[in-house]
Amino acid sequence: MEYSTDISCFSYACSSCGEELVNKLKHTNKLLLPQSVLYSLQEDGEEFESPLFFKLKNKSNEFYQVCGVHEFSAPPGVIHAPYYVMNTLGISEGETINIELVNPPEGNFIKIRPHKTEFIELTNPKAVMEQILSRDYQVLTEGHTIQLNY
Repeated sequence: MEYSTDISCFSYACSSCGEELVNKLKHTNKLLLPQSVLYSLQEDGEEFESPLFFKLKNKSNEFYQVCGVHEFSAPPGVIHAPYYVMNTLGISEGETINIELVNPPEGNFIKIRPHKTEFIELTNPKAVMEQILSRDYQVLTEGHTIQLNY
């Protein structure tokens, strides 16, 4: 199944979501998409597997990141993404980006490089990382930085 569209991107800070949801999602790579995206996927009549993954691409510099979907509750013509993802891609509030439905390959390991020694000094960093990844990150993009909310 193929799907691609250009859409305006805003951070969660610009959304009408409650503070609890914003705090839950701002350290993830999960998106809020408009219902029209889901309707477009269902229109084709093809079956699609869940979870859904979208590649967000900055049209001016070609930087991209693959993200998961939290829910389809954003206003029409808008997606909400974590600010750090937008910053990584060089996207400003309200900028038009391209989103494309993708099926990323399944990985079998990750290699991490902590940015701060605080992570290494945790009692059990492996368990902390596994817990956070399973809760907040459905997909990882090679070479990208993720934020851990711990």
